[in-house]
Amino acid sequence: MNALLNTLRGNVRQYGMIIALAAIVILFQISTQGVLLKPLNVSNLVVQNAQILILAIGMVIVIVARHIDLSVGSVAAFVGAASAIMMTQYDFPWWVAVFLGLLIGTAIGAWHGFWVAYVGIPAFIVTLASMLLFRGLTLVVLK
Repeated sequence: MNALLNTLRGNVRQYGMIIALAAIVILFQISTQGVLLKPLNVSNLVVQNAQILILAIGMVIVIVARHIDLSVGSVAAFVGAASAIMMTQYDFPWWVAVFLGLLIGTAIGAWHGFWVAYVGIPAFIVTLASMLLFRGLTLVVLK
């Protein structure tokens, strides 16, 4: 029993987020009269947040490499805006716009990688500058 208590005390910081998430889920499950965890609602939540999940997967890879990417939201906004402009104003088929959007995102990632890996600038600085750059470019593209 003491070993279990010592383990729990030593890992309280790690379990804190899981406990907080469980408390939030329980609170909303009660306040919505059980609607929160119904299969249709969970499915809707996953579908509506798919782009966030995809970005989070990429961020996990960056964080595991002990770096940080501050520009992920701005780059996603820029690529999304560019793809939307390609489809609406230039009448590109959706699959061409998606493919070009992936190419743009890949080129931006390679550009970041060049500055971090070959030039030696910290990822924090590169992505901070890139965040500001692509936030502005998104506004320019969308007018």
